Amino acid sequence: MSALKIVRLLSIAVAVVGAFVAIPEAALVMAVLGLVGGYMADEADKSNRTYFLVFAVALGAVSGAAGALPVVGGPISDIMANLSTIVNAAALAVILNAIKDRASE
Repeated sequence: MSALKIVRLLSIAVAVVGAFVAIPEAALVMAVLGLVGGYMADEADKSNRTYFLVFAVALGAVSGAAGALPVVGGPISDIMANLSTIVNAAALAVILNAIKDRASE
């Protein structure tokens, strides 16, 4: 199992657990996981930059859409909000990596 896959699985686990349990410094944990995962994913395949950035914007836009559903809406929205935090941090890493690549050409 690659390091990138481990970071992705850990990110999903933190997003799901964080929706049900208070994790100390959860925002910091999610930001670090996102930055590391975004950097690793971008280094592995630079051709997916546009897809990844559009995904980050779309996830942020729809993360609260399930909130109106009875019983399951709250937890689903919390999980999506946590994933959005992680993916937005990863998008920041992708953007910074793209700037670094442009500056070093």
